[in-house]
Amino acid sequence: MTVGDRDTGDGGPGTPQVGGLRPTYRRRVTADDVGERVSVRHLVDDPDRGPVPSDVVGRLAAADDEVLLIVDRHGQLHSVESARVLASKVVPPHPRREPEPTGGTPEQPLEREAARVLLLDPDDRTLLIAFEPEPGRRVWTTPGGGLAPGETHEDAARRELAEELGVTLELGPWVWWRRARFTFRGLTLEQTERWFLARIAALDPPDTPSGDAGTRGMRWWTLSELAATSEQLAPARFADELARLLRDGPPAEPVDVGY
Repeated sequence: MTVGDRDTGDGGPGTPQVGGLRPTYRRRVTADDVGERVSVRHLVDDPDRGPVPSDVVGRLAAADDEVLLIVDRHGQLHSVESARVLASKVVPPHPRREPEPTGGTPEQPLEREAARVLLLDPDDRTLLIAFEPEPGRRVWTTPGGGLAPGETHEDAARRELAEELGVTLELGPWVWWRRARFTFRGLTLEQTERWFLARIAALDPPDTPSGDAGTRGMRWWTLSELAATSEQLAPARFADELARLLRDGPPAEPVDVGY
């Protein structure tokens, strides 16, 4: 046990239980621990078993009351909802492995590869998810997320559809790409994205994607709604690029859709 950790026996009042068991330690990681190496046990949703405990170890890159952002030794970013944390503590560096990557500041953004899906229904509506990168600011973009170690962009796109929407689809062509720098809960990311086209016959989306911290709902948008909205879209010229795609069909080469 790391110096400063406190064995509370039952984990303290209000600690989530799994299978009738409580964690045997708890030093709740907070924003004061940003930059430290941490170990966090939290609940994840298993399609067959429901919520099950899982562990992530890495550098705490950012934290607030809602989410912990942790970078593991592979450079993968984990977004952990604070409400689903079972136990957490600061841990020492691993004696035989390289430290987790640094970065995540405006001066040194965290590099990340991501895949997104431009999902269209038979009426050419597109499905967008609302994210809250910081309190009071909302951005609408398509389903998707960062690549896992060893994962292709296509595999990541299919996984994100399964995780966020519970659907399995054949992907169409890679139609868009962009490189964008943005801040999410205090963490600065430099993200390169590939956008794949996909069609679905019908889907009644859930109010909130499964397992995504910082989301504020999802819904279908018509092209006219996208063109008229005052909401922030990502990319900013989403409506114009979608109109071109619907008019001309998938491009021969992926189009840079800008910031």
